[in-house]
Amino acid sequence: MDVLCTYNLPGANSGPITQTVLQDVEVLTAGQTTEADPKGKPQTVNVVTLLLNPEDSQKLQLASSQGNIQFVLRSGIDKKSVELRPTRLDQLAGLTSSPPPVGAPTRRRRTPPPKAPSIYVLEIIQGTKRSVEKF
Repeated sequence: MDVLCTYNLPGANSGPITQTVLQDVEVLTAGQTTEADPKGKPQTVNVVTLLLNPEDSQKLQLASSQGNIQFVLRSGIDKKSVELRPTRLDQLAGLTSSPPPVGAPTRRRRTPPPKAPSIYVLEIIQGTKRSVEKF
């Protein structure tokens, strides 16, 4: 599972951005539980328990305090971490093009294969006799 956060940069008027905060996080449990609200009344809340190291725990806490977090499921065979740039609202709307992500494959011009030689040389060895044929 990946964890994404959408937030506004402090002091910038560029609108909200979304950034992948954590990648390939292991989910231990997911479900609902009943907790008391500040007035003591029970309320049902969604709970997701993640297996994180202390550094990732800090990132998740900061992300949740700065904006909205979303959990995104990924394929079980996809274990790669990639470097992604944050996505801005104008990129989502197609008003500007986003630069390719770091490590994205670039297009290369295919070079034509080398031309075959116009003369073929064949060396024939029969016992002690040697001959060369060109065609």
